[in-house]
Amino acid sequence: MKQSTSIIIIVCVIIGLIGTGGGYAAGYAIYEPKVRSYEVQAASLGAQLATLERAIANQETSIAILESAKSKLETDLSGVREETARYQQQVTGLQAEVSSLQAKLGAIEPEVSALEKRLTGILGINVTQGYQWIYQGTPWQWDLPIPLSLYVEYRERPRPESAFYWVEMAKDPGDDLYIDRMIEHIESIALEGNFSAVEKLNFVIAFVQGLPYTVDEETTPYDEYPRYPIETIFDRGGDCEDTSLLVAALLDRMGYDVALLLLREARHMAVGVALAGGSGSYYLHNGKKYFYLETTGEGWQIGELPSSITDSSAQVYPLRS
Repeated sequence: MKQSTSIIIIVCVIIGLIGTGGGYAAGYAIYEPKVRSYEVQAASLGAQLATLERAIANQETSIAILESAKSKLETDLSGVREETARYQQQVTGLQAEVSSLQAKLGAIEPEVSALEKRLTGILGINVTQGYQWIYQGTPWQWDLPIPLSLYVEYRERPRPESAFYWVEMAKDPGDDLYIDRMIEHIESIALEGNFSAVEKLNFVIAFVQGLPYTVDEETTPYDEYPRYPIETIFDRGGDCEDTSLLVAALLDRMGYDVALLLLREARHMAVGVALAGGSGSYYLHNGKKYFYLETTGEGWQIGELPSSITDSSAQVYPLRS
């Protein structure tokens, strides 16, 4: 009886143990997937937290950079404000100076206006220049009125640096009226005196040779100052290039084929005239003989070459192409 009872007890214990283990197994099967899901979520949240922490760190770095830039901008702005204040002070000073100058200008404007009227009146006058020369032993005299304004206009013109452009100076049309008046006077005398073509040329040369020789550095602010023909006429003199330009202008308007002769070695300028049947010294250019014509000093005839330049070559610049 006791043995049966023990067996029964053992069996019951075994059945109880089996029931308890089954309960644990059933519970594990139910909650284990949820635990794993929570672990995955926790790992994901941890990764997100790390990302957020890095983002926060980057934002803090950016903020620090921006704060540094802001500080620099504030410093720059302070400097700009100081500089602006200085400029404003300068502007105020300049405005006061301008006001002072305007007051002075207002005071002198009537005087300037009066001087301008006076200058206009002066420039509007004609200056009569007188000329005297000798040809074939006979003294000649002539007067030519020239507007002072025309002379001043030519004096203000720039001077070409190259002798190549001196041809254009000799041909400048602005003074043709006065060149033509001179030619009319010359032609009238030549007709009255029954001059030959060569005599008429020598008469023109005698007129120009009778003008005083002046040195540029003594009569102008420059070492070399080629004058336009009207300037030489008004000044009643000049150096070799001035008188050469005047002779070339006169003879060209009279219909002669002339050229400027530049003798660089001798630092001299003269005029060449292409003459049929001419005689004496000449320079050959494009098949033409340009006979030498000295424009400084008195008594030189066509074709006569000064001994000081007999061995000098010449650059020939014809006035007509």
